[in-house]
Amino acid sequence: MRTPKHLQNPNYKRQRIGQPAPSRVRPPNDRTVFVDNTVSLWAWPSRGGLIVLENATALDFSFLQLDPVNPPMTRDQDQEVEDKFCQKLLLLGARWFDSRDRYGFVANVFDDEDPELQALEGESEPALTLAERRWVSVGWPSGDEGGFWVVEYDRPGYGMLQPKNLVPSEAAQVFLARTMDEKCKILQSLGAKYYQSLEKYDGAACLNAWNDKESGEVGPLVKH
Repeated sequence: MRTPKHLQNPNYKRQRIGQPAPSRVRPPNDRTVFVDNTVSLWAWPSRGGLIVLENATALDFSFLQLDPVNPPMTRDQDQEVEDKFCQKLLLLGARWFDSRDRYGFVANVFDDEDPELQALEGESEPALTLAERRWVSVGWPSGDEGGFWVVEYDRPGYGMLQPKNLVPSEAAQVFLARTMDEKCKILQSLGAKYYQSLEKYDGAACLNAWNDKESGEVGPLVKH
């Protein structure tokens, strides 16, 4: 099934049937990406693939020690430094895609673009995995107790895997948080789960993927 009309983004301008979707292919060195009036942060791990944090907020920039007035537009040329940034981005709930092409495909599926939906319906492209679909928000409290809070939902759209666990409208409140402690409180109100350490995390997102991820979700990790 395609995304029900009441769950579609009314502000997104879809292409007519038969027309290709707008290209999401960008240079393999982007960091801060502005798309559809939102801000995304991209990172390029040495193992391959593309790590993306969509809807990045000022609080995310603060956590990552980035300047929101002069945001970095390109990746770090030092791969060791870039890998460290990748790890920090994962801590905020970023998704790790097999390649930038796969990320563009997944993004177009959620925008109900006809060519991508036809590819899924015709099984010429692999179905989206739970990790690719995941909407994740993470809070890191400032106290001495450590640990973190995380809430996870499936995203509305073609091939929903958890139709009873879709992102609620109240989830947008996390974007209002001014501090991590405020974010943690908001996440708790959404039913977030607390983990004492990354080693304890057992969700479907990529928070601790850096430790053992060697292959992609549907294919190899592509080095760019």
